[in-house]
Amino acid sequence: MSAAEGTPPMDLIQIMISLSENNDARIKIDPRIQLAALYREIREMRNAVSDMENKLEQATGARERCREEIRRIIDSKPIWAKEIESAKESLVYKRGLTLKEMLAIQQSVARAENDISQADSLIANLRLESERHERDRKRILVTLQELKAQYNQHAFIYNQEKSEADALMAGYNERENELLARLSPRDRVVYQEALRLNPESPIVFLDGEVCLGCKIGLPKQMVKYVNQLTGLVCCENCLRVVIPYSGD
Repeated sequence: MSAAEGTPPMDLIQIMISLSENNDARIKIDPRIQLAALYREIREMRNAVSDMENKLEQATGARERCREEIRRIIDSKPIWAKEIESAKESLVYKRGLTLKEMLAIQQSVARAENDISQADSLIANLRLESERHERDRKRILVTLQELKAQYNQHAFIYNQEKSEADALMAGYNERENELLARLSPRDRVVYQEALRLNPESPIVFLDGEVCLGCKIGLPKQMVKYVNQLTGLVCCENCLRVVIPYSGD
C-alpha cells in the first residue's frame, strides 16, 4: 500500500506515537491493574465476613437447640410424673397382674423416676451450654460488625476510585478510537492485534536494524518497509508495531 492509498507517512508515525502515549497513560490508571491489590483485600474481607456469618449461624443454632431441649424436658416432667402416678396406682389397685407385668410396671416407674431426678441436672447443664453459645454468638456478632464496617469502608474507597478511573479510561478509549479512525483499515487491524498481544507496549522504535522491543535485528527487507512508512509493520519476534527511530 502506498502512502497515498493509506495514511501519509508523517501522519502515520505521529498517530503511532500518540497511540503509544495514550496507551501508556491508560495503563497507569487502569483499575484492573492499579486497584488489583485493593480488590484482593476487599475479596478477602468479604470471605472473612462470610466465614463469620457462618460461625454466627452455627452458634445461634447451637444455642437454640439447647433451649429447645430445655423446653422439651420441662414440658415432659409433668407427663413423666403422671405416668409414675398411674403406674403406681396400677400396682396397688389393679388385680390379676402377673409377676412379669408387675416387674415391667416397676421398671417403667424406675425409668421415669430416674428421668425426673436427672431432669433438673440436665436442664442446668443445658442452660450453661446455652449461655456459652450465647457468649460466643455475641462475641462473633461484634467481630462480624467490625468486619462489615471495614469491608464497607474499603468497598466505598474502591468503588469511588474505580468510578474515577473508569471515567478517565473512557476518555483514553475515546482518544484511541479517534486516532484509530485516522488509520487505514489494514493498519488498524495490525495495531489492534499488536495491542492484543502486547497490551503494555504494542509500539516500539527501530534503531538502525534492531527492534528496540526485543533487541533483535530485523531482516533488511522488513527494515526497508518500516523506514518507508507505507504501512504498519510488526516485528517478527516480539510482534509489536515497529516505527522508525528519529534519534531525537
